[in-house]
Amino acid sequence: MAEYERFREKIVNLQSDLSQFKADFLDRDKFRYFADRLFDQVGGFLEVCITGYFSETIRQDLERFMSQQNRKLRLITQEFDVNNKRDKKNLEVLRKLSNIGAEIRINNRLHARFLVAYHPSTDKLSGILVIGSFDFNTECIGKERFDAGIMTRNPDLVKSAVELFNEIWTEPESLSLLEKYQ
Repeated sequence: MAEYERFREKIVNLQSDLSQFKADFLDRDKFRYFADRLFDQVGGFLEVCITGYFSETIRQDLERFMSQQNRKLRLITQEFDVNNKRDKKNLEVLRKLSNIGAEIRINNRLHARFLVAYHPSTDKLSGILVIGSFDFNTECIGKERFDAGIMTRNPDLVKSAVELFNEIWTEPESLSLLEKYQ
């Protein structure tokens, strides 16, 4: 009977939080909605990790996130062409974020595009994962391109994304922003 009760309790617990198994498809309109309300989506988490290209479009939301106590923001992006006007502007955005405490690394092998926001101290990572083809820049948020992705709160997928992010973060080819662009 004890075995049955443990099994029953496990099923009841799973049923009470079915939202963690839900996955939402993000077309370009839904991604723009997510990006336009970025702070509302991630502000309640302690750590946010994002890969891809960044522009002025999301800087204010990321600064607002960093203004909260005990928040950690880590970004990984590819190299910039400092002679390209757009790249130069995006690099300035990253420098501004770095100046307020964001940790930023450059890895030219990066192709993955995802955001993971989570609470690192819990056994079961509670968080949100957005994975897709989009960057947090004007072209994607401005709906100039057709991008798509998935958003989920599944703790196993959140954990896997954090592990991948950390793997890229710690590989020798990942240089800090200041190491790469003095």
